[in-house]
Amino acid sequence: MVSRAEEWAAAYGDLGREPQTRLMQLPLTILDPWQSADGERQPFKAYTDAKLQELAESIKQHGVIEAICVRPKADGRMEIIAGHNRVAAARLAGLATVPAVVQQLDDAQAAIMLVDSNLQHRETLLPSEKAFAYKLRLESMKRQGQRTDLTCGQIVHKSRDGVSDEESGRQVQRYIRLTYLVPALLDMVDSGKPGFAAAVDLSFLGQDEQTALLEVMEQEHIKAPNGAQAKALRRASADSTTGLTAEDILQVLRPVPSRTPPKSKTISVSRDELTGYMPATITTDAEALAYIKQALAYWKETHQGGCHDI
Repeated sequence: MVSRAEEWAAAYGDLGREPQTRLMQLPLTILDPWQSADGERQPFKAYTDAKLQELAESIKQHGVIEAICVRPKADGRMEIIAGHNRVAAARLAGLATVPAVVQQLDDAQAAIMLVDSNLQHRETLLPSEKAFAYKLRLESMKRQGQRTDLTCGQIVHKSRDGVSDEESGRQVQRYIRLTYLVPALLDMVDSGKPGFAAAVDLSFLGQDEQTALLEVMEQEHIKAPNGAQAKALRRASADSTTGLTAEDILQVLRPVPSRTPPKSKTISVSRDELTGYMPATITTDAEALAYIKQALAYWKETHQGGCHDI
């Protein structure tokens, strides 16, 4: 009886021998999506239906122009490393096979290739996609024994001019902080509220605190925290020994206005306006002020006593 491995070798060659990279047409039926060693799905979201349909129409006309990248699995099937959307669009277009580069890759190599391919080819990436992609690449680099300071050249291959390695490294670390957000908050970050800087501060809240924050926002109809509020929540969480309560969070998002005493009012009267009300012997402002205070005190005393004559 011919084994699955022998059947595969007869059809596609022995991929365990040199060369370890081959370009061939592979049937769609043997392709599986990438999964990490611990069963996690890839960090990049699938195309929307409209965008996938657009790609499918292009494939119908021109075929799959750029080959996908796969690696052999122990069961004889193939795992997609780069090209998940192309495979989905090819199925939608009714294709039976796609061109594929088959490579022998270990788990760390496969993860790094998956991240790098998407960082280089996707026009836009959501904050959550960058967050989990950078985290996956960092973990894979650690498994390979590589340096993990996350400089620009290691992570962001298409860095913008004028951005130093050190700045890019810090930014990557800030993106990885977003992986500590609960899913509902992370979805809000992807939609633009809260902003990136505020989201990084909120990631330092515990999961129970983040859940309480979401509940307060929903019950009180409050918008996502702004930068100043997020920083205040982060500080309050760090100072708390028991975690933030809903009341604590509400106090930050909707503080009770403090009652400040009204400012004293100033009345200005010129010396000319007081002519005829003060003796001619009063010549300085200090003497005039003292006389006015004495007169007002006398008026107050006589009025309280029921007498209205001065």
